[in-house]
Amino acid sequence: MKFTLLCPDLVDTPLGGIPTVTRQALRQIERIADERQIPVEFDIWALHDKPSSVEDVARAAGLRRSPARFRGFGGSRLAMLLAAARERDGHEFVFTTHIGVGPVARLLRARRGKLVQFIHGVECWRHLSLPQRTGLEATDGILSNSRFTLNRFFEFNPEWRGIPGTVCWLGLNHDLDSNLDGASAPSDSVPSVLIVGRMLGAERYKGHEELISVWTDVRRFFPTARLDIVGSGDARSEIEARAERLGHIRSGAIRFLGRVSYRELRDCYRRTDLFAMPSRGEGFGLVYLEAMAEEKPCIASTDDAACEVVLGGETGLLVRYGDRPGLARAVVELLGDVDKRRRFGQRGRQRLLEHFTEEHFGYRLWNALSPFAPDLRALE
Repeated sequence: MKFTLLCPDLVDTPLGGIPTVTRQALRQIERIADERQIPVEFDIWALHDKPSSVEDVARAAGLRRSPARFRGFGGSRLAMLLAAARERDGHEFVFTTHIGVGPVARLLRARRGKLVQFIHGVECWRHLSLPQRTGLEATDGILSNSRFTLNRFFEFNPEWRGIPGTVCWLGLNHDLDSNLDGASAPSDSVPSVLIVGRMLGAERYKGHEELISVWTDVRRFFPTARLDIVGSGDARSEIEARAERLGHIRSGAIRFLGRVSYRELRDCYRRTDLFAMPSRGEGFGLVYLEAMAEEKPCIASTDDAACEVVLGGETGLLVRYGDRPGLARAVVELLGDVDKRRRFGQRGRQRLLEHFTEEHFGYRLWNALSPFAPDLRALE
């Protein structure tokens, strides 16, 4: 079977949720197809990647075999559309990992073929743009990383309720699961909290500023408590300046660590006491899984899909976005109760192993795609 996959990024962006999910999807489709002895060849199109050899793509994605073809367009939507126009109606099964490439997928989809698109969060929690609607007009199925994302998508775009929608929870990236069989490393000597997430002016919803705003209150109870912030983006300098105005940078109470490697990121999770990302815009939240893998309790929000991953009172605490007193109480509660942190962390790891490994994601994805691709017979 020819499996045509369209994505924004794959090779040139090692971090980030959507390229991570794209690599997982490729690995898992290949794995299950091999197990079931179903021949599958990948034809991969990436909007923002530069052209690369299929061997390099296989290494970057963690595939056992090279794809049949890889096309990178260096960020040129026009070039991608023109290439699709030359192959118009030539692809029997097309799968996108972002609705932004839906118009290209529509051109590629054969008249009797099928198109399935994966939606993730904020990019579809609004009335869609004309190009996105153009792609959806030819879409046969929608996969969503959470029930929250799917419901929100249909709330803003009710005209597409006729397209079958399936929830397909994500799984922990294999690049970060090397500690699943080992004990968690000891925490830092000072009470510490970690947040991991991009800081973009257009997407200031992760909760960085919420945590910074309550850090003075947290330090009244734990004078040496430290907040570590991993990530970058065009809003970092403004957010960092806010922490500086509160005196937290000079005192070492808040550290901005920037972008880090996978190895450094694992170390950050292992050293911290708890993970907090009180967001209002998470379509799923892979970072919660990363923390759960290291047996770290999580603080998340009631206002997005985080509550499908983090169970309040069981694997962490949930607070309403904007409830800064509640957020401060949650941080203080967990920093002050090592037994609760340990219990939540252990239960979080157990929940991860039961529901959120990359293999779990692969099985869910395979079964969600199988109604549209008869060669991918559903798993029992």
